[in-house]
Amino acid sequence: MNFYGQVKIMDENSAEQKFRLFNKDFVLLWAGQIVSSMGNSIQYIAVMWWIMNHFSNKESGIVMGLMFTFSVIPMAIIGPFAGVLNDRMSRKSIVILSDFLRGLLILWMAYLAYTNTLTALLIYLISALMGIGGAFFNPAIQSTIPNMVPDKHLTRANSLYQTGMQFTQIIGPAIGGLLVGFFGPFFVFMLNGFSFIVSAGTEIFINFRQNIANGENRNSFFTDFKEGFKFLYNQKLLFWAMIIVSVLNFAFSPLDILIAKQIKEIYHLGALELGYTVSAFAIGMMVGSVFLSLIPEIKVKHNFIIIGAIISGTLFAIFGFAPNLMTFLVIAFLIGLALAFVNVLFQVIIQRLVPDEKRGRVFSVMLTFETMLQPISLSVIGIMSSILSNAIIFMTLGTIIVIFSSLFYLVPGVKEV
Repeated sequence: MNFYGQVKIMDENSAEQKFRLFNKDFVLLWAGQIVSSMGNSIQYIAVMWWIMNHFSNKESGIVMGLMFTFSVIPMAIIGPFAGVLNDRMSRKSIVILSDFLRGLLILWMAYLAYTNTLTALLIYLISALMGIGGAFFNPAIQSTIPNMVPDKHLTRANSLYQTGMQFTQIIGPAIGGLLVGFFGPFFVFMLNGFSFIVSAGTEIFINFRQNIANGENRNSFFTDFKEGFKFLYNQKLLFWAMIIVSVLNFAFSPLDILIAKQIKEIYHLGALELGYTVSAFAIGMMVGSVFLSLIPEIKVKHNFIIIGAIISGTLFAIFGFAPNLMTFLVIAFLIGLALAFVNVLFQVIIQRLVPDEKRGRVFSVMLTFETMLQPISLSVIGIMSSILSNAIIFMTLGTIIVIFSSLFYLVPGVKEV
């Protein structure tokens, strides 16, 4: 497996494929991620429900908060270094190894659950190792999509990619609730572990179409590292957007903890209803993504991004006051719908502004800053959820989202995109 050196020039068939949206490489990448995302969506319910049933009501919020914290810490620490490696090494090798090794980790978790030796500390360890894999995997995928489709189809490609991911989150949690009820967490963990390995298998046949400088033209590792920060700082639109998104992520991060507690402790319902709620979010995001993939490309994107973020924050603020499950599900759907416009359009802007040879570094730096506050948020809200009501926490975080989303209008150059 050649990690360094110049990537081979595409053959004529590959060159022709690039002018089609549904070419072999994009479809294989899309299909592989749908399989592993389905496994993740199913496991999402299993892990949270396992924690809720192995710890007291006060302890469960703390354990879930720490679990999510340990999963994002690696991104904050090693993200920029992983980004440099994504630009210097074969992204294909990184993606395949990341998926395969994460599959083995989940299978280990399945074994621990089967032998009843899965402790909170082991959950934290596995979450951290999965986070390390994600720190390499995520920027590689985000950097690759623009190389697989023509620029005119970039918004549609990102919309379709998001649609596939959201579709798995629609049916995954509902299936997860049923599987946990009938077969237990062990079976669900096994299923997810194999889904990662299947995804790694499909990625073997993908041409990532990456441009890697050869040894003579390559800068030192630390020169590339600094260039990623320098490029981002000089792009004021991306720099200030990154700062604002970091705060928005701080507010959105504890959503999983708050939903689980709302379902179990406020509505006194079970894993199936938790799955319905997660699916409602995903349905909203999928509807928004499908809509974006069908309409002509939106030329002025900033208004849709900002208004979508403000609407999602407003809905977030009233989330905890939903009197029953049906109202809760409707609000979840609407939040997902609004966030689809924010996520897809913002992703397209970044992919177009950053050249291929710098995408790994820039995406990783942005992901690092955007996740830096998440461990603090998850830990604090995990503890506060045992003291304050869900309604107060939702209202506070929603207000933060609305205020900082409005600040997007002050970002230099935002009205030009």
